[in-house]
Amino acid sequence: MRRSAQFRFIAFVALAIAVAPLARSAGAQEAKDDNKAMDAVLAKSVFETIKLGFPLYNAGDQAGCYRVYEGALTALVPTLGYRPDLQTEIKQGLNSIAALRTPGDRAFALRKLLDKSYNVLAHRTLWNRLGGEPAVTAVVHDLVLVAAKDPKVDFTRGGKYKPDLPKLERLVVEFVSSATGGPLKYQGRDMKTSHEGMGITEAQFNAFAADLIAVLKKYKVQDAEINELVGIVATTQGAIVGSGSPAPAVAKKSLWDRLGGEPAVTAVVHDLVLLAATDPKVDFTRGGKYKPDLPKLERLVVEFVSTATGGPLKYEGRDMKMSHEGMGITEAQFNAFADDLVTVLKKYKVPPAEIEELVGIVATTKPAIVEEQK
Repeated sequence: MRRSAQFRFIAFVALAIAVAPLARSAGAQEAKDDNKAMDAVLAKSVFETIKLGFPLYNAGDQAGCYRVYEGALTALVPTLGYRPDLQTEIKQGLNSIAALRTPGDRAFALRKLLDKSYNVLAHRTLWNRLGGEPAVTAVVHDLVLVAAKDPKVDFTRGGKYKPDLPKLERLVVEFVSSATGGPLKYQGRDMKTSHEGMGITEAQFNAFAADLIAVLKKYKVQDAEINELVGIVATTQGAIVGSGSPAPAVAKKSLWDRLGGEPAVTAVVHDLVLLAATDPKVDFTRGGKYKPDLPKLERLVVEFVSTATGGPLKYEGRDMKMSHEGMGITEAQFNAFADDLVTVLKKYKVPPAEIEELVGIVATTKPAIVEEQK
């Protein structure tokens, strides 16, 4: 481990030991106040640990990153007697990493624990991080206006439906609150019943998700929160897409199958990586700073496409944000990569509908990959 990592780790341990007595107080109100103070101190320390670890990881010192994370979490455990659920979760996480083979895998698992710890200690539910009711209400209002005018969404299903927009907006706000730790309870029908008979397609669902991302960007919502919220929205796709639509004579194939399955996707991904690696607009290695294992990368991309398009392969890699953290990827570089993807798909004679659908899926990863430039 680097000397700076050692000093920061020692500082964390010393701080954790120093603040431990704060959790012990005779009166109920004093205990509550002390616990809140403890949360604030530990949240700051966890945040600093994350800031220390991920540059080590991205610079190739995965073992150093793992040791920083492990040391910090080990020091954190005894201070969390007042938060037994989080304390138990961290203990279990520390015990489980022994089964992981590489320092990188262990660092990845511990980073998730640190992120969870930070959000708990900083009282950062996603609802609060989005700005609470005023901010979510404003976002939802603009989203409904944008989606209603987007032909790719087909908001009224060709004029067949005329929703009560104020009521719809309120229900969406309540749904977001219920799904992100907010105080508002969702009072509407379940997703499947709400969309019964509308015949919403996967492309229309993805277009709505793209509109959501655009509105969140407009409101300067951070990439981490965009990614988390879009992930929640994605869980509703199974209940919304095609819900209640008349069954076709022949069941529609998954996008994975329409792309040609594993052999075709593997070939496309291979050519895409070769093209992107030589495209200066993509800057694949970030000026030579990164030297990815191309065969492993290609396999992970194939697995990701499979998972996202209804294929049988499960994505085994890290989440998009952690995979690209610290790389400073710009929106222009992301868009250049998407252009290369379209080029390769056209080379393989993939139909326009399937190209649009796959590019829409790729677009949902942008908030997690593109980093705001300082």
